[in-house]
Amino acid sequence: MTRSSTPPAAEPAPRRATPSRPLLAAALALAVLPVAGIGLFQYWPGYVPPPRQCQVVVGDYLCSRPALIDDAGRVWVAFETVRELFDPDISLDPDSGRVLIPTQGHQPPGAVPEPVISFLEAGPVQLSARTVTDSSGAVYVPLDIFARLHRLTYQFFPGSNTVVVDRPQFRPTVGTVRYDETYVRQTPSLLSLKLSRLDKGETVLILAEEKGRYRVRDPAGRLGWVPAEDIDVTPGGPAEPPSLPGADTGPEPPPLGGRKISLVWEAVTGDNPDPATIPDMPSLNVVSPTWLSLSDTEGTLNNLGDTTYVRWAHEKGYRVWGLVTNSFSPALTHAVLPNPSARDLIVRQLLWYAALYDLDGINLDFENMYLSEKDDYVALARRLVPLAHALGLEVSVDVTFISSSELWSRCFDRPALADACDYVIVMGYDEHTSASNPGPVGSLPWVEAGLQRLLKEQQIPPSKLVLGVPFYTRLYRTAPGQRGQVVVYSMDGVRNLLADKGLAPVWDPAAGQYYVDFTEDGLRCRLWIEDATSMAARVQLVAKYGLAGLAAWRRGFENQDIWPVIASALNQD
Repeated sequence: MTRSSTPPAAEPAPRRATPSRPLLAAALALAVLPVAGIGLFQYWPGYVPPPRQCQVVVGDYLCSRPALIDDAGRVWVAFETVRELFDPDISLDPDSGRVLIPTQGHQPPGAVPEPVISFLEAGPVQLSARTVTDSSGAVYVPLDIFARLHRLTYQFFPGSNTVVVDRPQFRPTVGTVRYDETYVRQTPSLLSLKLSRLDKGETVLILAEEKGRYRVRDPAGRLGWVPAEDIDVTPGGPAEPPSLPGADTGPEPPPLGGRKISLVWEAVTGDNPDPATIPDMPSLNVVSPTWLSLSDTEGTLNNLGDTTYVRWAHEKGYRVWGLVTNSFSPALTHAVLPNPSARDLIVRQLLWYAALYDLDGINLDFENMYLSEKDDYVALARRLVPLAHALGLEVSVDVTFISSSELWSRCFDRPALADACDYVIVMGYDEHTSASNPGPVGSLPWVEAGLQRLLKEQQIPPSKLVLGVPFYTRLYRTAPGQRGQVVVYSMDGVRNLLADKGLAPVWDPAAGQYYVDFTEDGLRCRLWIEDATSMAARVQLVAKYGLAGLAAWRRGFENQDIWPVIASALNQD
């Protein structure tokens, strides 16, 4: 489903606002749903329909259990199939339902330098991935992570509704069809069911021979039998492995070089979006999906990675910076960060996931932390960055503007983080939140003053500083003496609201943006508008202060008018 069918106010809460974010997000979700009048998930931008069943062929073997595949081509294979055929050491976590994948005996794919290998092998690592369950209760795991780990190739053939998986050692003999109307049959008998028709010149993989019949795999992955006299065997013995794309992640995206960063975060809480539903984003060069999050006091990370998304991004020329959070939990962070072993475990997992999903960078997004973890967070960054650089990864870290709040601001040692990391992204939004008095998400004077303080007091080099901008805003509905309701709106949602109610925005010079102020159902309604005008004013600060670029929360909240504004301001037309 495309973004245009999203209801105007049916948007999830923005990332991070205050230390009480989980409660606020829950309250906001409850407030939004009645406005929409329908379930929120059904209309999430990039909504992915439930997967459907297909058969699985592994080399020359037809599996008894089906696989699941969605419209974006993502494949889930039955847990038992993977354990029996590829990875006997995997298990299911009974609490989370996630598949657990030990890395002992494996090396990350790609060229991994010795210092990284030594660090990874110095401590045990158990990766994880989400699972899906069909109506019978059978559990399915994502094939892409196992394909990268075991160097498998795979491809889905819609015509035969078959997923074909090949191991690296699979070396079948290739045969060429001699005649038109050669049929692949279910058994060696000429009276058995016809599975497919082959034409002269097509190739098959020869798997076995029995009484003048070849057992073959046809071009669509079907297994069956053909008369040996109908096939010319290619001389030279077994062929190279079949050319199946598998978990290929696309061409290497261009390096940033001297270009300004133009980044958008991709909010992923369950299913990844179908890339076919994502409109063009001119000038963009980095996407940062929210895939990794701290899940326990040992330092274990939850993983929502997806090679289909990475392949789409790379084909578009976008670099992919996987985002990792502390789940915005002060208690969880307090239990993990002071422990050097737990920090090392986090780093090992990040390096593994970066290799398995072919990431181009890591975005550290630890928020809501106690002051006691300030130095520990720096220690995590300093442990990660040299190893990440050895893998060719860029490392960025998200911070807030300077304030007196311990959890929101004082927990960041910004100069030290800037020294350790490649980029510091300042979240230039949530000046006003769902818990505050009505006001803009980030007025222009507030943003500029925050930048000036970072550059002067914190001494962050402008060449490392990236300005975070909002693609969302909030509608405040208040009565005298009451807090009222707060609803998050996307840019298209605001546009539809103005049109539906016939509202004429007015200019707020103090905020540097347009706003509306109207009464409805006895409530005063106020909303400061995020649009091309407010965005142009913000991104001009990038040039004014020589910043490294900008980053926007989040993809799906914007309208298409925004991208030319960003491109022009960053000189990336």
